Amino acid sequence: MAILAKLALTSAAGDLTSSAVSISTSTTLVKAGLATTIDNTSGLARTTTSAAAAGNIQAEILYRGDDATTNGANKVYLKNMSDTVTEYYTVHVDGEELGRLYSGDWAFFPWNAAAGTKASFTLTIAATWAAGDTWEFDGTTMTAANSTTSAIAAQIDGLNYSNWTTDHGTGESTVAFTARQSGGLTRSTAVTLDGTLNTAGNGTANITSGAAGTGKSESDISVRPSVHTAMSIEHMLFNQ
Repeated sequence: MAILAKLALTSAAGDLTSSAVSISTSTTLVKAGLATTIDNTSGLARTTTSAAAAGNIQAEILYRGDDATTNGANKVYLKNMSDTVTEYYTVHVDGEELGRLYSGDWAFFPWNAAAGTKASFTLTIAATWAAGDTWEFDGTTMTAANSTTSAIAAQIDGLNYSNWTTDHGTGESTVAFTARQSGGLTRSTAVTLDGTLNTAGNGTANITSGAAGTGKSESDISVRPSVHTAMSIEHMLFNQ
């Protein structure tokens, strides 16, 4: 089903101009350069922001450049749900201020979702492993169930890492790691482009095929509340 966006602006005579104003327009949201309708959304969500004190207020990232197609016909909807007229959210894209959404204000705007590239590397399990040997990365520990390198690789692939996704083929002794977000990995374990991560035993976990991420996501959408007490913002991403 097509997504239809509508906007209506009305003003009685004397409010804005000497005559009444009535502007109404609508469009079907389609993918960039195509007649195919946008069929992906983040779903309508609501985020509540708060901080211990005014000095602790931080911007809240709602969408990252990796969340949608770069230079696609992405659209973003935002609405300040506060009932207090003085409270507002400052909207930023890539750290650049777009403006403020005061109580009840909403916005609907296009988004290019430009992003950098994601870091990646390949981990190869080799040498002599033994059951009980461990491998630690990104705050996660793998304890080998046996000495088979392909089984150990499968164990590593089966774990969840905060900042990385993994890919592993059945029977292989390698695991491919890809960063979840582009650019820097400030919240992750540092990874060199080559070298060995030691284990509790004699087994090795060599890092090869490393590629450093280039540039942070260039168009993250974030909002910063004007007060540290609880405020809520409604939001939705339409992306191709």
